[in-house]
Amino acid sequence: MNFIRKIFLKLAERLGLSLQPKPVSVDDYSDTTGISLTATVSNSVATLTLQDSDITIEGDSARARYMQEFLDYYTGDLMDVAAEVALGTGDCIVKPYTDGKRLGVDIIKNSDFVVCESIGNDILACIMKVGEFKDEYNTLYERFETQMVRQDETESGQIVDTLVILNTAYKNGKEIALTEVPAWAGISPEERIPNVSKPLFGRYKCPTVNRQDVNGTNGVKITHGLDSVMEQAVEAYNRFNREYASGEKMVFVDKTLMDRDEKGNLRYPDEKKKQMFMLVKGVGDKSGLIQEHTPDIRSADLEKGIEVNFKMVELLSGLSQGILTAPTTSFATATEMRAALNKTFAVITKFRRQLEKGTNDLLAAVDAIVNRNNLAPIGPWKVQFDWSDGYIEQMNEHFSQLMMAQGIDAVEKAEVRSWLMNEPYEEAKARVEQIAEESAADLLEEAGMNEGGNQRENQRFGD
Repeated sequence: MNFIRKIFLKLAERLGLSLQPKPVSVDDYSDTTGISLTATVSNSVATLTLQDSDITIEGDSARARYMQEFLDYYTGDLMDVAAEVALGTGDCIVKPYTDGKRLGVDIIKNSDFVVCESIGNDILACIMKVGEFKDEYNTLYERFETQMVRQDETESGQIVDTLVILNTAYKNGKEIALTEVPAWAGISPEERIPNVSKPLFGRYKCPTVNRQDVNGTNGVKITHGLDSVMEQAVEAYNRFNREYASGEKMVFVDKTLMDRDEKGNLRYPDEKKKQMFMLVKGVGDKSGLIQEHTPDIRSADLEKGIEVNFKMVELLSGLSQGILTAPTTSFATATEMRAALNKTFAVITKFRRQLEKGTNDLLAAVDAIVNRNNLAPIGPWKVQFDWSDGYIEQMNEHFSQLMMAQGIDAVEKAEVRSWLMNEPYEEAKARVEQIAEESAADLLEEAGMNEGGNQRENQRFGD
């Protein structure tokens, strides 16, 4: 059990809370030492989800203008990061904070928070790691924040929802006072905010179904359940690279042919490619003192293996072809194009609903913080989401333009094929010429067969 998990358990036990279980899965999104297919898929889907879309604040009040300024800051730099993290790890929290004058947002990844109480997808109690640093002695300092909705009785005897916020600090896993860290000395250990019925943050959740706990609150990464499949895909790619590494040309050279420097060290013909040369004694007769060996590389088979595995990751993630592999674009109509991308956009549509909920909760939290710190006058405002299908429309438009241009001989067939099949132009041109030759050969063969058949018929009837 890691240190952060132990701290979560200690805090939950002290507060009479329990940690909702998180699904067991390999966190390959955070792994930067190798290839992360989860990170690649998450980045692509997040980009398509937010591409050319707008989120704006409606209203003519000073509060609306303030909220729009905050939204511009958030959507400009942080929302795309939060969306990718949510898809890559299962979910993430976007938590606003203030120094009393300015607003900022923390993005808290899945492994740095635990849900303790919830109703449906609404979180009522949560423990989050909200800060950490190491000093010059490599001492680790961490700050945790707990938010939970409770009910308090007012002086008049009225029962109201109250948000309780607790802050705790740790030094190498041992609890310390907040005042021991100068940067945290001004943070209150406990704060109670009346008339607040939900925590002051938003949560983005990946739309992938948690098959381990279908009623669970915690999200799962977009490639949930595909750890073994992704391992196979990465291995296929590594196998491809190993094949090329082992397939480099080798030159076997008799030692007697090598010069030596003033220190007696062998001087290679090409110092930059020293690994190419293998020094041997007597590789052959005098005419064969230098021999080359160039192994055959199974590039086509290995590339096919990579493609098949990548397609399987796309398929099992519920996505269309084109996220990890070249997009399927060899279709005749815009309708076929939309159908080919339908699976991806079904995922995007579900994710956009999660983004709307999370962003609404984030803005509600910002509004509450603005009220408490008197950062802007009270006034009406409303958020408006304008999601775009620009990717499909751009593909449709480009496709139509290419077909029209090709119809009037404004572009070559090779240019059209290059775009449709995602091929380099020279490869597309060669293939177009090959297809033309094959078609001509087929016509000649068909004509010959017809001529031969007619001759045989004439002979039969002329008998």
